[in-house]
Amino acid sequence: MSYNRIKDLNIFIKKFKIKMEILEEYEGLKVGEIVRKNPKAAGIFSTMGIDFCCGGNVLFDEVCKSKGLDSQEVWQRVLNISIESNSTNELNFDSFDLDFLADYIVNVHHQYLYKNLPEVRFFVDKVFKKHGERFDYLPELYELYNALEADLVGHLPKEENILFPFVKQMVHDIKNNTAPSSPFFGTVNNPIHIMHSEHEEAGTILHRLREITHNYTAPEEACNSHLVMLDKLKDLDRDLIQHIHLENNILFPKIINLEEKYLAQ
Repeated sequence: MSYNRIKDLNIFIKKFKIKMEILEEYEGLKVGEIVRKNPKAAGIFSTMGIDFCCGGNVLFDEVCKSKGLDSQEVWQRVLNISIESNSTNELNFDSFDLDFLADYIVNVHHQYLYKNLPEVRFFVDKVFKKHGERFDYLPELYELYNALEADLVGHLPKEENILFPFVKQMVHDIKNNTAPSSPFFGTVNNPIHIMHSEHEEAGTILHRLREITHNYTAPEEACNSHLVMLDKLKDLDRDLIQHIHLENNILFPKIINLEEKYLAQ
């Protein structure tokens, strides 16, 4: 047997082993858990309208059935990209320490919002003021963005000033075998419940924005400001989906588990 044939056979065997390992590891998972294990699956789910952040707590097969999708076809695409990413340097957020993950979310996703929300606001106001009567969907888009911005502006400080500092304190105390302190909010389930609720509100708004803009597709008569507005909204949507996924499917469940360990000290 030639060297190339042996090489090809070894590659085939390696991919087959990876495939079987992934099949075993992913069996019976919810969509949020699949993206947690392989973030690249998010792209496939997004293109098929599968909500993996706010709606990530649903079994893969159930989601496909509810959307009339061929679960085998979707699964094959997820499987292929999982095999590919097995040998890449994709960030493994699930392996991050909790305090580091909290800092990552603040420094990457919160900072993105602080920078981009005012820019999106500028173009939403400008386009609505100039073309609000010309394009039927703009009045609703304007109201939706107002609600989304208000939700986010009130949401971020709660994480930065209440939940995340306590997470860091828990991590520090556990590492140093320090006696646990009692936060004013009782158990972490209380602020996390509020965060989940606000994520749901944001997710509902994003879903409606996609509907009325046809996934941020500009009308033929749209001016450049109109194009920029939709492009910025699309980027905001993409970042928020990743942001909410990291919290709902990785950070929050681990915080709840950590608190149990923390209180057991």
